[in-house]
Amino acid sequence: MRPNPWITATVLITAAASLSCGSEPPGPADQFVDTWIEAAGGLGAWSDVKDLRYTVTTVWFDTTGTETRRRPRFVWAKKNPHRARIERDEAEGHYVQAHDGLGTVWATLDGNALADTFKAVREVLYVSGDVIYWIGLPYKLRDPGVNLRFVPADSTGYAGVAVTFGEGIGEHSGDRWFYYFAEDSPFPIEVHYIEEGRSNVSRTRWTDFGQAGPITFVGTRTFYDERGVTRKQLIISDVEINPGIPDSLFSPPGG
Repeated sequence: MRPNPWITATVLITAAASLSCGSEPPGPADQFVDTWIEAAGGLGAWSDVKDLRYTVTTVWFDTTGTETRRRPRFVWAKKNPHRARIERDEAEGHYVQAHDGLGTVWATLDGNALADTFKAVREVLYVSGDVIYWIGLPYKLRDPGVNLRFVPADSTGYAGVAVTFGEGIGEHSGDRWFYYFAEDSPFPIEVHYIEEGRSNVSRTRWTDFGQAGPITFVGTRTFYDERGVTRKQLIISDVEINPGIPDSLFSPPGG
């Protein structure tokens, strides 16, 4: 397979291919990520984001690849400190999950506060991390504690970058991500994910890159099974950058 033309031949020849934890010296992994960041507007683009809102719609498919359900989640987020609010409708009612960035984590169901023992409360920090990570790539790959390793071309047919996290980084620091790049684009075409404590691989194809304000984001993440059949999609839409979200939106009712 020919090397990705976005990466220089010299860097590819001198690269190490180890996948153990900890970042290697600047090499092909850094080149992949930095080229992706530059194509997405540069690190300064993410720095210019103070707050944002968007919709992420989950679409489920049966074993034949036929759509069976779709559900939107409405996201509001603010930086410095990181705060997030996510609203969604389920059969049991309307959920709001949020945290204020100052230690208060809360959730409601149809306006009624839920106890800390409820799953909707316990998963707030993990879910809020997800919604920032989904919209904050590739810029978040340059956060402290994010480790990058070069992945030679494998069964996917693509070379790429393995991402691990330092101890205590995020809610699941043992998660592992693998970003694969085609030859003709600076953006990843396929992404694999192994959740902390698990061995099964979640496989996605990335398409429909969009732009909102200074940033570029992934419009559609398509999850597929070992047969190549689509099983789920995450579709990001209605992105607004710096709409001026009030701090009160992240505080619990009556807080």
